[in-house]
Amino acid sequence: MSGGSVVQGPRVILISGLPGTGKSTLATGLGQRIGAVILSWDQARQRVSGPLRALDRGFTRLSGRYRRGFQEQANRRLGKAVTHELAAGRPVVVEVVADGVIRRRLEKLAAEHGSPVRSIEVTCPDSAEHARRLRCRPGNWNQIVAHMAKSYQPSPTALVINSCTDPGEMVNQAAQFVCRDS
Repeated sequence: MSGGSVVQGPRVILISGLPGTGKSTLATGLGQRIGAVILSWDQARQRVSGPLRALDRGFTRLSGRYRRGFQEQANRRLGKAVTHELAAGRPVVVEVVADGVIRRRLEKLAAEHGSPVRSIEVTCPDSAEHARRLRCRPGNWNQIVAHMAKSYQPSPTALVINSCTDPGEMVNQAAQFVCRDS
């Protein structure tokens, strides 16, 4: 596979994993490599505005989870952005902590546009490295990840990529998976 592989046509590439596993690194590298638009749940969440945003931020840091209404608002924003890109015929790399709800929503959007979905699960099996990554973030991410891990359900059909490997190798693996049968 060449270094500049480009995916033609609309499709959804779902990059999921717990916080601190390397989703952003992979999503950015893969999106650039295959010529896809890169979207993330974090971006959608940051665009949610209103007077309760600070309250939501505090709630998340204290409880280790997002307030349900805030999460749904971010999910709707992300869904609209994905729909816009698919309708324009563009491939989309979507970075999320993919619970079943958002995964099903994105799969449904892709099906509505006749677009394939590829799921990639990013893991960081080195617990010391994962802890180091979480310490670099503001807030109590160890608590947030512990809470999320209780209900997190990776896609059973996802390609699993270990983010403790070279980022270039991660992107190569993902690009080969995404570009097969295309």
